[in-house]
Amino acid sequence: MKQLNLIPQPSLEMGGSLNNTRNQKRVLSSQRPIHLVLKSNKNHLFKNRDFIQRTIKKQTKNFRHQIQSMSIQKNHIHILIRIADRSSYIKYIRALTGLIARKLGKGMWKFRPFTKVLTWGREIKNVNTYIFRNEMEVFQIWFYKRRRPRKKTTSNAFHPPNECA
Repeated sequence: MKQLNLIPQPSLEMGGSLNNTRNQKRVLSSQRPIHLVLKSNKNHLFKNRDFIQRTIKKQTKNFRHQIQSMSIQKNHIHILIRIADRSSYIKYIRALTGLIARKLGKGMWKFRPFTKVLTWGREIKNVNTYIFRNEMEVFQIWFYKRRRPRKKTTSNAFHPPNECA
């Protein structure tokens, strides 16, 4: 007989929508990697790739985070990151998105940052592979391959695996 879960498990995904319906804090972990996606209204992120990479690396170093992998697409950015703590993550996101928006134009972010805390093993490997595949596709080394559609959810949240450049 299976034991009932009386306390619901928190969702490890958060963000990706403009609806202000959050009734809980964003789930973050300094122990596990986080898949971070920043979605833009404009399709010129890849053209400014050097500036964006320098900014991400500089801000990551300033806030003592670690980047495990990163991919800059035409209209979104994928980052696999390990954060130092919650307060430095909040400052990091504000600084990073603000500096990029200051350079590339006001009102460029389409959604709030999408984050997903990853479990070890297969999930990290899959996200790393996904980010690498995106990188190869944006440089046109590999042909774009449509991803499997995600299962329908009840939320209106942005799900980045459907979004590829």
